[in-house]
Amino acid sequence: MANHWQLSATYSFGALKDGDPVPYQFSLVDNGKRLARQKLNFAVAPDIGGEYGYATTDQRHRAVFNGIAEIGYGFQVSGVYFYGSGQRYSTSYGGDRRDAVDTSGATGRLRPDGTIVPRNLLVGSAIHRVDMRLQRRIPLGGNRSIDGMLEAFNLLNHTNYGSYTTQESNAAYGRPTFNNNIAYQPRSFQLGFRLAF
Repeated sequence: MANHWQLSATYSFGALKDGDPVPYQFSLVDNGKRLARQKLNFAVAPDIGGEYGYATTDQRHRAVFNGIAEIGYGFQVSGVYFYGSGQRYSTSYGGDRRDAVDTSGATGRLRPDGTIVPRNLLVGSAIHRVDMRLQRRIPLGGNRSIDGMLEAFNLLNHTNYGSYTTQESNAAYGRPTFNNNIAYQPRSFQLGFRLAF
């Protein structure tokens, strides 16, 4: 902290990819002495396994700016701005058309017409969030002090979503749903006190 203030910023650009493993495929053959497993090599439908691509929670851009300033008379103001581009969500048709009890690895992406819902297709909205704190330190003598704090979360009251309807067969497909995580809540304030001794 130089001259009673500091600022910092971070930005990341990336991609998160993963794959669905292909199910273990074999048949039992009698080789004259015992039953043995014989590996089968044939392609399976993409919704059963073998697909590689963008993973759930893939987020291309992320930026954070924060700062602290001592503004005199024991007051300190600090804040953070967070931006995150939309994250990917796992998508499905909305039913188990393959009867996954018998077909391990099925993801519910098979549509009634035989086509397959693309893997992790849905990308949510970007998140913008500003949190701030005003703090005042009052010395109590020696090493003792008390801090009073007023904190604001999502100060600009930006609408942020963290959950979506991800089943294509649902009329609300792609629309946001309630998420009680603090990162997605509307503007809120809190008061706090801290005693140091």
